[in-house]
Amino acid sequence: MDAIPDEEPPRVMSRVVRLGLIVAVIAAVLFGARLTGLDQALTLEGMRQMVSSWGDYGPVVYVALCIAGILLTLPESVLIAFGGALFGGWAAFFYGWIGAVVGTTLTFLIVRYLAHDYVQRIVGGRSARFRRVDERFAQDGFRWMIVLRVVMGLAPPLNWAVGAMSIPLPSYVAGTAVGVIPSVALFAYFGGAIARAMETGDWLRPNVLIPAALIGLLFVGAVVLGRRLLAADR
Repeated sequence: MDAIPDEEPPRVMSRVVRLGLIVAVIAAVLFGARLTGLDQALTLEGMRQMVSSWGDYGPVVYVALCIAGILLTLPESVLIAFGGALFGGWAAFFYGWIGAVVGTTLTFLIVRYLAHDYVQRIVGGRSARFRRVDERFAQDGFRWMIVLRVVMGLAPPLNWAVGAMSIPLPSYVAGTAVGVIPSVALFAYFGGAIARAMETGDWLRPNVLIPAALIGLLFVGAVVLGRRLLAADR
């Protein structure tokens, strides 16, 4: 009788290859950031100089910085606020929204291709709570993404974690595109208000205090929603 082939080595090799690809992607992004001077541009003044040096292509550079910031798990909300200081008004919102949607989608695709099956097999096989959450994303991913994005915005853990869930790509993109609108608008406006306050020295105006309070409420809401999402049994 012929021996039954052992399928474990291919599985192990697949895990090694996927892990190697994850490391390679992270290394490539970090190297690109260093090569292009992104690590020196992540201040308001540094970003202002980089964007202005590209002239009419400055907005394109800003969007690229936002995308790179998401891939590097940097605080994207800060970059959106920088856009408010750099461009102001609807332009800041539009550029920040494009960067947010593209950057989070790329993050989703990286995790979906490199880590989704592994997480589903290892974590999903051991955690009933994970499976319940995963079922919600698979059945009603569009609604869940809107809710999560409205409350949590562009939080780096959310960007990476959802890729391991069974949410369809169209639901993820559409839900993200709609759900990030409030947070992108809020941080873009807040960034412009901060820039004006730095010039005038008047920090106690409503256009500074109200957005700051809303940001605080979003932070609290993100914590509460995350706990309820993970604890719910239905």
